Amino acid sequence: MKTVYFELVCGAGGDMILSSLLDLGVSVDWLNEQLARLGIHGLKVELDRVQRSGITCAHIAVHAGHQHAHRHLHDLLDIGEKAGVSATVLANYRKVLTRIGEAEAKVHNVALDHVHFHEIGAVDTIVDVLGACLCLEHLGVEAVTFSALTNGHGAITTAHGAMPVPAPATAEMMQGFATKQLDIEGEILTPTGCAVLTALGTQSLAPPDGTVVKIGYGCGDKTFGNFPNMLRAHLVDTTVMSGSAGSVCVIETDMDHISGEIMAYAAERLMQSGALDVSWMPVYMKKGRPAYRLTVVCRESHRSTLTDIAMAETRTLGVRWHRCERVCARRTPATVEVLGQQVTAKTCTYQGRSFTKLEFDAAAALARQTGRPLLEILDEFARSA
Repeated sequence: MKTVYFELVCGAGGDMILSSLLDLGVSVDWLNEQLARLGIHGLKVELDRVQRSGITCAHIAVHAGHQHAHRHLHDLLDIGEKAGVSATVLANYRKVLTRIGEAEAKVHNVALDHVHFHEIGAVDTIVDVLGACLCLEHLGVEAVTFSALTNGHGAITTAHGAMPVPAPATAEMMQGFATKQLDIEGEILTPTGCAVLTALGTQSLAPPDGTVVKIGYGCGDKTFGNFPNMLRAHLVDTTVMSGSAGSVCVIETDMDHISGEIMAYAAERLMQSGALDVSWMPVYMKKGRPAYRLTVVCRESHRSTLTDIAMAETRTLGVRWHRCERVCARRTPATVEVLGQQVTAKTCTYQGRSFTKLEFDAAAALARQTGRPLLEILDEFARSA
């Protein structure tokens, strides 16, 4: 499995993320061919190489004809819809822009549909976000991780006036993530950069174990005295390693007032909203009361949303959460023959040992189709495996 680890040497902007991905081996000519589908007059991404502290970095410049200065979220999403990209690329593009929009809406106390995308409305931001999503797919990346979020200090001038650094929308998206303050006056972590990382990735304070395939460097326009304005991207193949899947968040809450119907509905809502796993466990609370513990495993980027859902759907009085590392077997899709029918399965591999198991829904569908008990379907597969 290929993983990209973004090391925020000096913040991250959308252009730095895209530059670093191009430096990992994506052709800028290929990227321009994909972006031509947007139908934006004169659109072209130019790539050059510049030095930052003696290190050669990829640097991009986006050129296009006159564009609208201000756009709403639906305008940016519509542009992506017309690009003819894959479902995965489009979903990631929408996820990043929606994350920015939700942060802006909260900061300015307006409805999401009413957010004006002043600073990110320009065509270069559309290119940065869609380009990053395209490059990740082109490189075969299945997981994105990133280091501590580095940021500067001071103030910047925006369409809303003077704003503190990090910008309010950036600060909103940084919540729940490890950060590191650098002695740099000015903005080095932009809303677009922060959104790409936190919407598509999980935070890990060290690169994943595996074979380093390539290192890419992307840089911005600014230069600073004591810090190289660069972002380093590690492309890592974790296939042959132990199966470590990085860090996740675990949200828990105990309650003695909830019914089975509400438990099932809450679990469904949590899974639909991005939880990796949801479980209920019987426990005894104070005063000897039998109760249930809700445990939700999720990515860092989903923690706030899932916490809100758990609070609303269960009426618990509070939740606790922590980060933890996990180890997972590598899973790859497979197709096997059972009773003369092709059935989907998955092959699980860990430290050189592997096994294959039927996907439950596929096995259940075959049982209904043949009229045989599900246990017989599973037994038949076990005999033929």
